[in-house]
Amino acid sequence: MKQINVLIGVLLFSILNPIKSVLAHNGIDEQNSTKTIFDQWNIILFGALVIFLVAYIYLFKKEQDFLKKFSFFFSAVLIFYLAIGSPLHLLGDHYLFSAHMLEQSLVYIALPPLLLLGLPKQFAEAIFTFGLRYKIIRFLKYPLVSLLLFNVLFSFYHIPFIFNLVVSNNILHNLTHAILTVTAFFMWIPLIPLVTELDKLTEIQKVGYIFAAGVLLTPACALIIFSDQTFYPVYSEAPQLFSILPPLEDQRTGGIIMKIVQEIVYGTMIGYIFFKWARKERSKDIIPSKEHIGM
Repeated sequence: MKQINVLIGVLLFSILNPIKSVLAHNGIDEQNSTKTIFDQWNIILFGALVIFLVAYIYLFKKEQDFLKKFSFFFSAVLIFYLAIGSPLHLLGDHYLFSAHMLEQSLVYIALPPLLLLGLPKQFAEAIFTFGLRYKIIRFLKYPLVSLLLFNVLFSFYHIPFIFNLVVSNNILHNLTHAILTVTAFFMWIPLIPLVTELDKLTEIQKVGYIFAAGVLLTPACALIIFSDQTFYPVYSEAPQLFSILPPLEDQRTGGIIMKIVQEIVYGTMIGYIFFKWARKERSKDIIPSKEHIGM
């Protein structure tokens, strides 16, 4: 556990360090050329994530279903780096609302289920058991709270007045992203409960939960997609890097990207739930058959 704490510290430093424009809207020179922007890769974060992967292999290589879990964990790490450590982060913070929405789609929608599926059992149980014992995450026993928490906060965040106020302050903006990231993970825990105390939903209820999550996110996307005016000056007044994507089209494209990523991830999750459900039902059928033969 001590090694994990050290690695978490390295990762947090890598995310929060000001090198390579890691902090949101941190006042970089917005006259940079497109070529310069696409040179912005966070090497420190890359190194930290490589250390994480090596540590994961070293600490959990004997865990059951290691290769399966590692594939999920590696996918989560890759998505995290593409969203936070690549030029997409700079584009999304300063120039293109569509890049901003793609970055958020990766972090808030695609990343959480992959990381939860990739967490080693012994590590996950230690974290969640601690949180439940001291009532830090007791509210996760109520799936409706997790469902509403992220989706309501995400929708409020994209109300133009609130969004423009938040992005005008570096600390407030980064704090908002941290809150949304944590609540996004909370939203996925009822679907991927890592301890029995949080396994409250049946398979049918999980499917309904996913549909509800999609419905709750739709108003925010619809507001952005069907608007006939730009809402966010930080993007509409930024240097236009791509003539084929003027501010209004950029804004609409951002809403479409979020909705498409959501549909892909949620649809995949529904398939995953049905697959697990079918496998469970088959195993129930096989066991009575064996008992009958034994008689």
